[in-house]
Amino acid sequence: MIKGIFQAGRNLQVGEKQISVISNNLANMGTSGYKKELPFYQILSENGKTTTNQVTDLSAGERIFTGNPLDLAIKGNAYFTVETDSGERLTRDGKFTISQEGFLTNRAGDKIVGEGGGINLKDIMTRDNAQITITNEGMVMVGDKVVDKLMIMKERDGTKLLKDYGVYFQAENDGFIQLEPEDYQVDQGFLENSNVNPMDEMENMISLSKNYESAKNILTYLDESLEKANQIGKVF
Repeated sequence: MIKGIFQAGRNLQVGEKQISVISNNLANMGTSGYKKELPFYQILSENGKTTTNQVTDLSAGERIFTGNPLDLAIKGNAYFTVETDSGERLTRDGKFTISQEGFLTNRAGDKIVGEGGGINLKDIMTRDNAQITITNEGMVMVGDKVVDKLMIMKERDGTKLLKDYGVYFQAENDGFIQLEPEDYQVDQGFLENSNVNPMDEMENMISLSKNYESAKNILTYLDESLEKANQIGKVF
């Protein structure tokens, strides 16, 4: 009975985490570049330790035309590079803007990295013909002047891409490599939507909720049975 209580309790714990994952997916359904987490926890015993693995679906989301020259989407296994307080991170979220200091930044205010570092447009935005063009190769131009080239990267072969937080990723041992232009395509005026399918998520939520309720009922039953057994033991 004790073993059954432990198993039911563990099922409740895993169920809570899985429901939290789905809730987070639904909350980020409209976040460009977001990659959904799968409600799948694999419990492994290694040297007597129990670990939990989280799986991220890295498939591309639907592309949406916006017409905004600072909205970008990438085709291929490729990522924009962002400078964060924790170091460089990769992202598929191409919703960019220009900061007060003139840097190309994302919605979090982090700088977008080019081959020359942070991409600053301040000095040339006041010129005539200041239209911003970003080519398929990631070349950033204002009018006919080249400002910089986006640093387009991916994880090094043999390393694993890890979800950091939000729409950011990092690689094991910072294993990033810069891609050649033939390995990707940057499209200006488009965004990649999240790859969350709301119908799938709701079906998973319903199924998990039922399993969670069943595990809760089993735990309650076993707990009551154990209490009755203790009471009988006290009588004798």
